[in-house]
Amino acid sequence: MLLTASLGFMVGIPLGLLIHRGEFCMHSGFRKILRGEQASSFLAYLLALGLQMVFVNALAGAQLLIVPVPPLTWLAATGGGLIFGFGMIWAKG
Repeated sequence: MLLTASLGFMVGIPLGLLIHRGEFCMHSGFRKILRGEQASSFLAYLLALGLQMVFVNALAGAQLLIVPVPPLTWLAATGGGLIFGFGMIWAKG
């Protein structure tokens, strides 16, 4: 468990610093795509997502990371999604 936490900090802290210093915002990236503007922040989001998928799967394949798959409860997922969606609309997000 300590190894997993250490690996998380080794990846998470530099990534968090880069995102903070680069003023990366996923919402503005999507908004720019919809307006037809330059898509560099959206491409950065896709790059971060792709790297995360590769690294998590590589660590899980090397058995350095355990990725639990919780059971899906449809009612909770649907209710949570609706509450989140209404909250985003209410916050004008």
